[in-house]
Amino acid sequence: MRILTKKTVVLFVIVITVFLLAVSAARGQNRFPLMSRIATGILAPLDFVFGRVAFVLMHTGEFAREMTTLYQENQTLRTTNDELKNQLAQMTEKAAENERLRAMVAYQSQANSLRLVAASVVGRDSATWTRTILINRGSSAGVLINMPVVTTQGLVGHVTESFSGTARVQLLTDPRSAAGGLVQRIQSRAVGIVEGRVQNTSLLRMRNLTRDADVIKGDKVVTSGFGGIFPKGLLVGEVIDVLDDEGGLLKNAIIRPAVDFSRLEDVFVITSVTLPKDAPK
Repeated sequence: MRILTKKTVVLFVIVITVFLLAVSAARGQNRFPLMSRIATGILAPLDFVFGRVAFVLMHTGEFAREMTTLYQENQTLRTTNDELKNQLAQMTEKAAENERLRAMVAYQSQANSLRLVAASVVGRDSATWTRTILINRGSSAGVLINMPVVTTQGLVGHVTESFSGTARVQLLTDPRSAAGGLVQRIQSRAVGIVEGRVQNTSLLRMRNLTRDADVIKGDKVVTSGFGGIFPKGLLVGEVIDVLDDEGGLLKNAIIRPAVDFSRLEDVFVITSVTLPKDAPK
């Protein structure tokens, strides 16, 4: 066995003495005041260290609990914020829908001579999305081929295909589409053919205007009623430029459509037109 050193023996004696003093103090039988003071002096540094460690551990636990609480509150606030954003988006969409519906109801009440079927846009041609649209009303709702389609702003186009529950509408901006046009200004009343353009699908062209036709920028153009598809008086758009034809005998008017074809959501299909009783037959 290894022989104990003097330092080890002294340390052992000190530990035993401190232990006995602690037991005696706990029983209220401390009879060795000198030894007690010595033990207190020896244990004081250790007591300070253990006290600081206990203090740090206690406050570390409290800090961890506070951080956990803050994290949970933050997650709750995030969830609430997301819910509020979703509710706001829904309310905004409902407000926009109500605004559109009010405008449609007002238009329908004013268009006394027109029998209208309301429809929503549910699709666009993927290849030429500015030229045709798909609506959610078809033959079962009385929507047939060649029926005009309008919005509260003006003329959209006409039905080219009709199925049971849907129909395809060729927009006025399609180069294959054409409608009789009339300059609404009383001093003019010039007529021509309005059609889509290949180069710029956002604008229309009114062709077959005579060279001396009274057409100027700012003129409103409506349907003339010629051709048998579109009734007279539907707003087409506004003249933004007048150009001479290549031959020099005719001129063309460039028209900005009244309808924003990139933002179509709801439309009307004109299923019939009721003529006034005093209209000429």
